[in-house]
Amino acid sequence: MKKLLIAMCAIALTAGMGFAQDMFPGEAPAQIEVGDTELMQFVDALREVEKVQVATQQDMLAVLDDQGISTERFNELYQAEHSPEFELDQPLSAEEENRYRVAEQELQAIQQEAQVQMSQAVEDEGIGVERFNEIYVALTQDPELQQRVQQLIN
Repeated sequence: MKKLLIAMCAIALTAGMGFAQDMFPGEAPAQIEVGDTELMQFVDALREVEKVQVATQQDMLAVLDDQGISTERFNELYQAEHSPEFELDQPLSAEEENRYRVAEQELQAIQQEAQVQMSQAVEDEGIGVERFNEIYVALTQDPELQQRVQQLIN
């Protein structure tokens, strides 16, 4: 279940930075040209973003540990709060709700800081966040670009 929290955190982090783009159903992505130098900047930035994500995930797990809430229970409480049809397996005590609220606030602060750090990491590699996002989206849909990135990573 730690993986569920970690995956949720990673998604939240990348979505907050703008990695995910809404696309209209059926709309074909535009092919973009990415030169070798720019692609290397992208790969370097991606490595730095991943470092921030790993550190952030560790910080988030530490918060839950400090509050005495398992990742499973946090995820359950989060889901119950955001999905009215979801029912808790065991009721929420006032003390547990307080610990959940503290953890939730701390996790949000960690996510916000991580978004700033990821944006800065991308900018520090000489590629703007908007362009990074364009390449990231293209990478998910362009096998040739995926292969070029894979070669740079290896």
